[in-house]
Amino acid sequence: MTSPLSGHLAAPAERLRGTVLTPGSPSYDPSRRVWNGMVDKRPAALVRCAAEEDVALAVAFAREHGLPLAVRGGGHSISGVCLCDGGIVVDFSDMRSVTVDPVCRTAMAGAGARLGDFDAATQEHGLATTMGVNTDTGIAGLTLGGGVGRLGHKHGLACDNLLSARVVLADGRAVTASTDEHPDLFWALRGGGGNFGVVTHFTYRLHPLGPTITGGLLVYDWRDARAAMQLYARYLPQAPEDVDVLGVLLTLPGQGAAFAMAVFHGGNEAAA
Repeated sequence: MTSPLSGHLAAPAERLRGTVLTPGSPSYDPSRRVWNGMVDKRPAALVRCAAEEDVALAVAFAREHGLPLAVRGGGHSISGVCLCDGGIVVDFSDMRSVTVDPVCRTAMAGAGARLGDFDAATQEHGLATTMGVNTDTGIAGLTLGGGVGRLGHKHGLACDNLLSARVVLADGRAVTASTDEHPDLFWALRGGGGNFGVVTHFTYRLHPLGPTITGGLLVYDWRDARAAMQLYARYLPQAPEDVDVLGVLLTLPGQGAAFAMAVFHGGNEAAA
């Protein structure tokens, strides 16, 4: 099936550094899949952006034709808001580069980068920042939603470590938002809501970490779950800042329900 917008898309597609996928494209179906398999939306087009200019073209096209616009970073959105039916999806799958400045302890990452990309680049220099808990989660949605991670007890949320962001606004302009430039927009991006623009790049503050950390999963039989939860509740308020503990109710294959604590210590091994 060919999208009725295919003819209209031809002109902006010629100016794109990336690619446009429509329902007739071989890669269309694989590209519209997201982490939650229950989400089955069919955009009119996915614009696989390769640069900030591509994002501006996609935003302008959606505005001109009155189409809904969705933004896909890592595709991990449980609710599926990174896709839309009949509209345009700005797809950052090809913008996953992470550049680290080990002297200034900063990292700039494309909006398509995932936690695994980010951690691999920063750990080459013994650095890290608060970034979720799953390797395949995208940094973009995580950061713009706050961003809880293993280093949060010591260094705050992902959004607390955001130094600046490149943002394409609804009128197609690209600006840098930080404490010094467009501070109101920067405030908004760090918890003020949504729909303020499309972030193409994030710059973060980094902190020393590793190369060795202590962590794992402590699993308690269901009959001990209540006592383990009480221990968890007592321990957390007094836990050292190097410690992160996440309580989880889970089902073990062939064993039924259980309670687990996912533990992490980012300090030296003796303290751990």
